[in-house]
Amino acid sequence: MTIFCLQLLTAGVLYILGDWMNVDLAFVSNVDSQTLFIVSTLMILTTLASIPAGLRLFKFSKVASEIKMEGKPALLKWSIIRMVLIGDLLVINTMLYYFFGFEPAFGYLAIVCLLTMPFILPTMSRCKSELEA
Repeated sequence: MTIFCLQLLTAGVLYILGDWMNVDLAFVSNVDSQTLFIVSTLMILTTLASIPAGLRLFKFSKVASEIKMEGKPALLKWSIIRMVLIGDLLVINTMLYYFFGFEPAFGYLAIVCLLTMPFILPTMSRCKSELEA
């Protein structure tokens, strides 16, 4: 739960600094269009591949069998991997949104990651259901 909260807090702090306090974080806003295209394409592909993989992570046979064999330690490990996979994309896309001077593509990707976060919220009931499944 700590990792989950830290990721949301980091994205929230970036949002407060960039939008409410008007701190100029756009130190790479004057890059050429080719660099912006490459970075945005890379982040779009990474985000669109990582979100479904993170949401279905416990359905993969290797992960499911490891959780059934080892129990709580494996569940903790794979839950952290899933939170890092999606939560770090939230933070990275939020940072890139402000670093590139409010580039909308990164903002939309961060919103998609933020909308995905409730589906990986590490509650006790979700952990119990993953151990039983």
